[in-house]
Amino acid sequence: MEQIEEAVRCALDPSSAQDIKTQATQYCERVKASPDGWQVCLELFTTTPQRAPEARLFALQVVETMIASAGARGDANGAAPKLEVVRKTLLEFVSSQYSGAVYHSELPFIKNTLAHTFSIMMLATYPSQWPTFVKDMVLLAGLPATSGPLTDDSASATSSAAINPSLVDFLLRVLSSLDEVMINPTVPRSTEETARNTEIKDAMRVEDVSRMAHAWLAILVHMSSAHPDLAQTTLRLVGTYVSWIDIGLIVNQPFMKILFGLLKTPTLRCQACHCLAEIVGKGMRAMDKLYLLQFLDIIGVMKQLDVDDIEFAEEAGKLANITGVELLGIWSDKETATPDARVAASGMLEELIPLILSFLAHEYDEVSSSVFPAITEILSMFKRLQRESTALSASQQEFLSRLLPNLVEKLKYGEDYSWPNPNDTSTADVDASLDDDDEEAIFSELRRSLRTFIDAIAVINPGLYDNVMLTTAQNVFKQCNQYGVSADNAADEISSGSGRLGWVRAELGIYLAQAYGDRLVSTKNLRFGSAKHGQTNGTHSDNRSASNPSTESFAELLSMMIQSGIIECSHPSIAPLYFENLVRFSGYFDVYRDAVTPVLKSLLGATGVRHPQSSVRPRIWYLLRRFIEQHLTMGLTVYSSDFISAVSDMLSISANPSSIQGSYGVFDSQLYLFEACGIMLAPADLDDSTRTTLLQYLFSPLFSGAQALMNTKLAEQILQEPASLLQIHHYMLAIGAIISGFPNIRVDSKTTSAGAPHQLSTNTVQVFLKAADMCIAILEVLRTSQLVREAARATLSRMLSVLGTEALPYLPRLIDSLVSNCAVEELLDLLGLIGLVVFKFKPYVAPTASKLLLPVISKVYGFLDKVAQEGATGTDEAVLLQDLRKAYLTLIGAIFNADLDSVFLDPQNAQHLVLIFQPIATQLAVDHTNAQCQRLAFNVIFKAIQAWIVDPLGYHTLATLTPAAIAALNNDAKTGAKNPDRQMLRQAAARALGVDLASDSAKAARDQFKQFAMKTVAPACFETPTRPQFQMADAQSSLVVSEIASVLQILLVAGMPAIAQGDGSAAAEMAAPQLLSVPIGGDLGHNHFASYLSTSLLPSMGCPENMAVEFVQALSTLGQKQFKKYFVAFLTSSG
Repeated sequence: MEQIEEAVRCALDPSSAQDIKTQATQYCERVKASPDGWQVCLELFTTTPQRAPEARLFALQVVETMIASAGARGDANGAAPKLEVVRKTLLEFVSSQYSGAVYHSELPFIKNTLAHTFSIMMLATYPSQWPTFVKDMVLLAGLPATSGPLTDDSASATSSAAINPSLVDFLLRVLSSLDEVMINPTVPRSTEETARNTEIKDAMRVEDVSRMAHAWLAILVHMSSAHPDLAQTTLRLVGTYVSWIDIGLIVNQPFMKILFGLLKTPTLRCQACHCLAEIVGKGMRAMDKLYLLQFLDIIGVMKQLDVDDIEFAEEAGKLANITGVELLGIWSDKETATPDARVAASGMLEELIPLILSFLAHEYDEVSSSVFPAITEILSMFKRLQRESTALSASQQEFLSRLLPNLVEKLKYGEDYSWPNPNDTSTADVDASLDDDDEEAIFSELRRSLRTFIDAIAVINPGLYDNVMLTTAQNVFKQCNQYGVSADNAADEISSGSGRLGWVRAELGIYLAQAYGDRLVSTKNLRFGSAKHGQTNGTHSDNRSASNPSTESFAELLSMMIQSGIIECSHPSIAPLYFENLVRFSGYFDVYRDAVTPVLKSLLGATGVRHPQSSVRPRIWYLLRRFIEQHLTMGLTVYSSDFISAVSDMLSISANPSSIQGSYGVFDSQLYLFEACGIMLAPADLDDSTRTTLLQYLFSPLFSGAQALMNTKLAEQILQEPASLLQIHHYMLAIGAIISGFPNIRVDSKTTSAGAPHQLSTNTVQVFLKAADMCIAILEVLRTSQLVREAARATLSRMLSVLGTEALPYLPRLIDSLVSNCAVEELLDLLGLIGLVVFKFKPYVAPTASKLLLPVISKVYGFLDKVAQEGATGTDEAVLLQDLRKAYLTLIGAIFNADLDSVFLDPQNAQHLVLIFQPIATQLAVDHTNAQCQRLAFNVIFKAIQAWIVDPLGYHTLATLTPAAIAALNNDAKTGAKNPDRQMLRQAAARALGVDLASDSAKAARDQFKQFAMKTVAPACFETPTRPQFQMADAQSSLVVSEIASVLQILLVAGMPAIAQGDGSAAAEMAAPQLLSVPIGGDLGHNHFASYLSTSLLPSMGCPENMAVEFVQALSTLGQKQFKKYFVAFLTSSG
């Protein structure tokens, strides 16, 4: 025993040497695994004087290991004698040691572990080996072990003096542990264990559950006063066990008498109420449940409760809630409940409703939310009646008329709500601020639940909903208009005679307006009328007509909100919600156009963008940008100068180096102001000289600030100063934000190209190009900074969207600086940017794309090759590299979809054509770890074959065709019609590059690719899906097979004599090569690819000659869907 104790000590001692800890741990494991280790450990645990607690805990764990090895029923490995020894030893230990003062000094974790040992002993030995388990444990505590029905004399069968409180505590611990290991539904169990537990419960129901009930009653009668802690645990156990024991053992005169009495005992009433709620919620048939509720007179009991503290009020609310839910269950059970029973349940529910409403109206939200499930069920019942065309009774309508005002009132913040003061930046209140966040989150969740109830009432009784919601909000705005709002007081100042609203009720009015509008939106009933003029400050004229009464009422409500002056309140809860309403329901201003100006002034005022609360201002800045974006066409350009003047002092940039990680603090929101300025200057009707002056006014401090840093410090010095780098980063992003306010260049709907001229004036373009020059110059000097690269990429991408082709000359310099130093994450973003540019500016971007192609591809393969050699450093890097493969293939696909395949044929790139596609076919296409990349790889190969073998002269687009385009092309093919105006972007891109698609050099590059397709791509089409790791049944893998089938089919098209031996003009007669309009038919003997498949490739892979010929026939005669099915069957049979 000494060795075991010393080994446990060494194993757990953090100061022990590692080799000693290892040896000690190994020794402990040997003890646990040895056949007689449990005997030594049993003696170690029970010996006196007591050993170290850690050693005793380990000893019990070893004993429990032996018990577990006995199997679910305790009969494995000849365990019965061992279990008997354990039973006797532990019973004797408990009887002798725990009956006195030793129990009080025993550590809690030892008591709980020993209780757990007893519970698993019971599972292994009851009832076969230890049928008297319950009786023994009850008698050990000095409690009556009688069984049978409880009577008034049951508790008097024993005296308080005979009961041992220590052993009662241990008994309760054992029963609690037994519930955990046998009953608790959250504990996973095997089928055998579940069956065993069912048998044990059945055996316990014979007599032992009755013994437990007698013991519980005795504890509650004799120990509630002297040992309330034991009584609390007993009540909890009763509530736990009542779910599966005979309800009659608890619901009887003796037990309920003491339970109802404990409802009046301050120290026990919460647990007693909880126990009663568990009894009421016990699963029973409808008729039995009704009898139970009537027997308990549960509603009468609740009416007598004195709910004078929060905790008890919450428990009482839960009791009322479960009672309501059960009564509704009886009422809705038309199969087993009699009509009289349903009527009785309905009557009891009506009697209960006032109690539910009283708990709902409680000042504490915890109490209110306790009855939410019952309210949910009641409202669901009403909606069910409505669907059945059953009118609500007068009492049910009365309930709704009382419920809705209560729900609306609960939407308010509590008057004691402590709104956080974000202007206090002291670190001492960090924990308090976290608590404030939690409180706000809890209240927001409460509001969401209340809104659900309110919306349900809107469905059941729309008139009541409109009346309560509109009247309440209107009264708030009227009082605000008359008396004003206090930002400092939560409560209304009625007693002082001033009549001013507190901020709590003011916020409620705005919130109700939002809720009402949201309801109209969700039901698609928010349809404001057409624009009318002559309204001032949100007022309306007689000629205005809203599309429906609800919208009209809502429009009037918004007008009242604007006119009320409620926005003058500086409390932080008011302005964000107020302006959010006006942004969210922007259609209001289509009718009330004259209201735009006063709202804009409010946005620029002291409680708008200049709000005294620093935490509120960023949200207002965002809403300001949204507002002017929505209403720019309503004459806001006349305010451009005033607008920029009003916000100019808030555009000062001061970088905070501590915010480099994650967000950039207040600057993130400042960008909304910069973008808002750009939006105000974008309209074409603004005088160009005014726009230019204001743009220069905005850009000047940004230019000068960045130039000052660059001119006064060396690049090496700036790169070592986080504050300087961040400041430059912010300057560049601010420039991009201003440009973001201008509209994107228009995209041609036919060519999907953004090559059309922009609508900007020459002066505006010059200002933007100057900004581009500065950003590129900074990037080229500071390209090693990730911050600068991030800002340059974001800003230049915005310039590309706005300036169009005029910004393309900057793209090579941008990409060159980014690629040379970027990390994988940046390369992912960069590939996406290039893909977007390629798509938007085809074919004009072809020369630029050609220059960028090799550097970008080299960077991608550089990363992939490095990982192939060294391996990924972790899961995150592995995921990033998978994303990189996908982004790379997506970019290559984007080049083909943009009809820019000629960039690969540019002399500087053509010599690397096969090298570029080799990894795609031999690595990415066969990478079984990423089916999505496999699909993209084969899709890229498909397009390359179409471009360079089937249609080398560019008669057809490579883009994925829409169903409408396919239908048109098929129709042309059927009728023989030609489209002389067909856009040939591929040919235009080639001309832009100076590439002659019919030249010998282009043909030589295509011939190399043709050989590559035959010798490398074709084998990959069969090797990929036949690899053991390829999951044919997987949905993603099925898409891969589809792409492979398409590649094989277009290779067959490429083998047609007219294609393989022609000059490329044959494709001009096709509807579209990618439609794969097989069957091809004809003499396959002259089809080069068909011959290669049947006589060379397939036989070399072990395919019989007859199967190879059959495969080629299927390939040439079946449509796409049919061939895919055949291909899958072919692969499966050959595999």
